[in-house]
Amino acid sequence: MKTLKQIFNIIDEAEITIYEYKENGKLCGYELKSYTLAGVNEILFLDFREEHQDPKNVKDFLIEFKSYVNCETIDERIDRNRENKAYKNAFTLQESLTDFTRFDEKLRELLKEISK
Repeated sequence: MKTLKQIFNIIDEAEITIYEYKENGKLCGYELKSYTLAGVNEILFLDFREEHQDPKNVKDFLIEFKSYVNCETIDERIDRNRENKAYKNAFTLQESLTDFTRFDEKLRELLKEISK
């Protein structure tokens, strides 16, 4: 099993920036900042507070990342973004579908890679 450092390096190589999220000095999760190929900013927030998981534990990190990847469908991502008028004016539905399908594939491939 990989270490968190190895996982973070793989995520970084996928051009996703990782920031620690702390409350009162305690690590509670991670914010992963990424962009779709069309340049849409996507923030993945991995929250370890409610599940009482340890953000420094590899298994807990993998569980939370997998949960995030599976929690929102491509349609839901498109709907969420299309609530923004500027986004809606900039992207057709087909462009959104293509872009978020690729982004979803990227996340799923990344999940496979970090889970090896």
